Amino acid sequence: MFPMRRLQLAFISALYIACTITKQCNAFGTSTIGASSLRPTKVGGRVADVEHSYYHGVTWQQSKRGHVLVTYSKKATSEDDVETRGNKVKRVVVVGGGWAGFCAADALASARTAGASSDDTPIEVVLLDASPRGKGGLAGGWRTPSGRPVEAGIHGFWREYKNTFAVLERLEGVEIDDILTPYNPSVLYSKSGRVALAPVLAEKKAGKNGEVEKMSAFPLIDPFNTSPDNLLQPLADLLPPPLDVAILSEFSPSTPLSVLDRLSGVGLLGAWADFGQEDPKSWERYDSVNAEDLFIKYAGVSRGLYDELVSPLLHVLPMGPGYDISAAAALSCFHVFALQSKGAFDVRWCRGSIAERIFNPWAEQLMRSGKVKIKGGSKVTSITEASNEDVKSGSKFKLSINEGEEILECDAVVLAVGGTAVNNIVAASPPVSDLDVVADFDKLRGVTCVAVRLFLKPDVITSGLSGGQHDSTQLPQKVAEAMKDSPVLVCGAEIGAIPELKEAGFCIYDLQRLHDEFKVGAQDNKDGIEETAVLEIDFFRADSLADIEDDNEVAKIALKAVASVLNIGSELTNAEIVDVAVVRARKAVSHFAPKSASYSPPVKITDGVFMCGDWIDRSGHASWSTEKAVVTGRQAAAAIASDWKLSIEADVIPAAPDTPQLSALRQTAQLLRSVRPPPKEIPPSPWAFVKDVLDSRYQ
Repeated sequence: MFPMRRLQLAFISALYIACTITKQCNAFGTSTIGASSLRPTKVGGRVADVEHSYYHGVTWQQSKRGHVLVTYSKKATSEDDVETRGNKVKRVVVVGGGWAGFCAADALASARTAGASSDDTPIEVVLLDASPRGKGGLAGGWRTPSGRPVEAGIHGFWREYKNTFAVLERLEGVEIDDILTPYNPSVLYSKSGRVALAPVLAEKKAGKNGEVEKMSAFPLIDPFNTSPDNLLQPLADLLPPPLDVAILSEFSPSTPLSVLDRLSGVGLLGAWADFGQEDPKSWERYDSVNAEDLFIKYAGVSRGLYDELVSPLLHVLPMGPGYDISAAAALSCFHVFALQSKGAFDVRWCRGSIAERIFNPWAEQLMRSGKVKIKGGSKVTSITEASNEDVKSGSKFKLSINEGEEILECDAVVLAVGGTAVNNIVAASPPVSDLDVVADFDKLRGVTCVAVRLFLKPDVITSGLSGGQHDSTQLPQKVAEAMKDSPVLVCGAEIGAIPELKEAGFCIYDLQRLHDEFKVGAQDNKDGIEETAVLEIDFFRADSLADIEDDNEVAKIALKAVASVLNIGSELTNAEIVDVAVVRARKAVSHFAPKSASYSPPVKITDGVFMCGDWIDRSGHASWSTEKAVVTGRQAAAAIASDWKLSIEADVIPAAPDTPQLSALRQTAQLLRSVRPPPKEIPPSPWAFVKDVLDSRYQ
């Protein structure tokens, strides 16, 4: 035991010295180099009697049990009929009512002729969505007949979502702190059990104005304290994230991860330094390799660290097993959610339904402007070029809505939907179907997600819990105690030997601690709604689970999964379910498989046709998920304004610059690549390189 402990301490000390030298070199002036819409397939109930198909191949169903969507009538719009517009006003149709579509419409509403007043209206925007709701897309929500809110999964807001926060700040009557929780810790679970509690790092290092304080070049170490913890904190200060998260996280005593397992993550430094987040050549190089090979074969990450820490994160962030996730996507995703800055892994959650807290006031604000019209129940099936007569009247394209039931003329189109949805539209649209940029759209794949919201008979109140907006819950006591450190649990695949979860990661949320409407006491006799404890479980890559039609069976599997994660046995599986809502979204979320970035188009694909979403322009702005959708939505609007020589308010906040440590590493990586490129294009860790040499020598 003692020799191993000494080896661990020696390895940590050596790494600390090396990192300190790198930090000090940077301190002396080292320069910096480089820098879908979702529709539910079923909402509650056992037997469906109405089904509507939408353009991405996903369906929603209204059940006999009575769970329905709150809808617009098909012909309803925000103002007068969409055919009414001035002779000099150009019409832009935005297809898709999620974050990307709303951001494009929002920015376009600010367009005006150069030098004109703010009352100038050179553009009319029509936002179409296949959902009868017409707003929210992936984040949209609705209510059951009993008045309980339901939405298609819970969505986080990470610290580096700067453009998303800027959008929220512009919403009239919306205060960010009133709709979002404080930054929350998360607890990570693998198939072996609890792995670690990821702390809220940035707030521990925040100065007077909330900015993260800079670290000194030489953090002090107590020379008389030789414990690993005494060495880990200053070492974490020197390392770029997320290695600081891996080192500082409060690991469970039962985790099989050793200190050496955790330190094997240092092998990733070469790839992280070499991969340029906004460099097309880097994306091309790393996109052909799968994430599992990157971490294990090239970086030399230990199998223990991969299985316990990396794999669970891959299953819930890019939403897939390592063998089916692009190495470029994995590096980009981890960069955005953990690497961009100290505290990038910190996350806030909406304090209620995103549809009600964000998209409803947003839609009202757009409609009040008089420049945006929103129309639900409008499935765009094809785009054709306008006839000569239409061109004379100013129109460039004709959109077929609901299989030709309605035709809408416009001057430009913004496709703000997922890859599988776009492929269906493009294939039926002569103006774009023959373009080289869309040639591989048929190879785009989607991830199936299943969101399960369980309304449980309340147990006794457990208070004094950490994290979230509220500190109390009425979940069964053993569940409440097991979730005392955070209302959010992040879980990898293969948990509980449940066949349907072999490749499905999932997240567990105690909504009584996150949502104001569900907090203890808020539901009591309010509008006649019985108070319940509310547990949400969102599953990713959940095709097998989505195939189960009976909601009660899905609910049982969800409870079994939670019980397996928390190791609490039958107390939860026997809990009385008052109500359940299940949302199945088949192939609806972008799948970042190997080589998928090569199918990702730019924002503008041809004159008059633009695209935006989280899968667009992957090698562009270093962002992900909601933030990427927001960024590309604004970029699409800016591209239209540029083509039409209009002024527009569509600035994009650049992604966070590299940390000083990562900047120094990038400079070294670029120098090494220019002098002697790695033999296999991707730089291996020293120990992975030695292993490769020895394996080849003795074969």
